Amino acid sequence: MDSIYVRALNNRFDLLLSSGWKYVELNENGKRISKLNVSDRYKFLTNVELIDLSIKEKKTIRVLRLTHKIIGIDTVDVNFGIVNITGKRKIHFNNGLKFKKADFALECGGTNGYVPDMRFIFDQKKNNWELTDGKYKIPSE
Repeated sequence: MDSIYVRALNNRFDLLLSSGWKYVELNENGKRISKLNVSDRYKFLTNVELIDLSIKEKKTIRVLRLTHKIIGIDTVDVNFGIVNITGKRKIHFNNGLKFKKADFALECGGTNGYVPDMRFIFDQKKNNWELTDGKYKIPSE
């Protein structure tokens, strides 16, 4: 699965060609692939680091959440969920305590039903996973 995630991230040309860092949530999937050969346009951060970054930059941070769905024995869909993280610092004067507050908002996938972001099918002749379909597949013709 890790190699499929790396290929999916490295094939998101819309993200790679845009300016600025692209943040990836350091969940179970993100931890495993953060040390692999992923483009240097991506930063893998924990939720605490993302909240601190949002507070520091005083803006909402868009974060990619990598998930997958196994369709069949030779078919896997990789999906990129977008999580918007807004961190705020609060001070309670009665006790002199400082608090951090964070809002996590998931973006809607739309109303067209389930459409995978990227679909990989295992090619037994090549012994490799091939990107065949999805919202972010670049047409070959």
